[in-house]
Amino acid sequence: MRYPKNHKEKIRERLLDDTARHVKKYGFAGSGMDAIATSAGVTSGALYKHFSGKSDMFAKLIRTDLQRTAARFAAIHPGDAEAAEKLLAAYLSLQHVRHPEHGCPLPALTAEVGRADDAVRAAFEDGLCNVHAQVQQIVGSRAKAWALIAQSVGAVMLARATLDPKVQGELLESARAEARVLLTDGQNG
Repeated sequence: MRYPKNHKEKIRERLLDDTARHVKKYGFAGSGMDAIATSAGVTSGALYKHFSGKSDMFAKLIRTDLQRTAARFAAIHPGDAEAAEKLLAAYLSLQHVRHPEHGCPLPALTAEVGRADDAVRAAFEDGLCNVHAQVQQIVGSRAKAWALIAQSVGAVMLARATLDPKVQGELLESARAEARVLLTDGQNG
């Protein structure tokens, strides 16, 4: 049976999706290739057909997942504060805190990227700068874009590290309020 020309690419995309969900939930460093393969429903040998090793997989996963995050921000037309607030409300939500496997890789994997090799860190930096460029289009300032990213990622990370839902909610609501200020300032000049 002949497969379509893009069959291998489609399989690789599915593997990256499945792997991303697993490592955002359980961590990359602590997940062996066997656990990652099992989460994707394949053998570890099948993973090595698509990736040269764990680091190669991590770099591609980071690049792909950050492209998705950037695309979410790119879909917001500059000046559409309502759409921007809606996206940030979803980002700064208990749902995002409780389900890292379905969310942004920044709060889930940044600490691990900091300990990874240069290829992973380069993929991360490229992806982060792309996210930044999209956020900058919304808020109208490089500095405000960095501030919005840092405070949003930090709020989700801190909320994930706390046990008390009240503390989590307070953290997230505070970050949403400050995000609105950055968005409003960006829309007004």
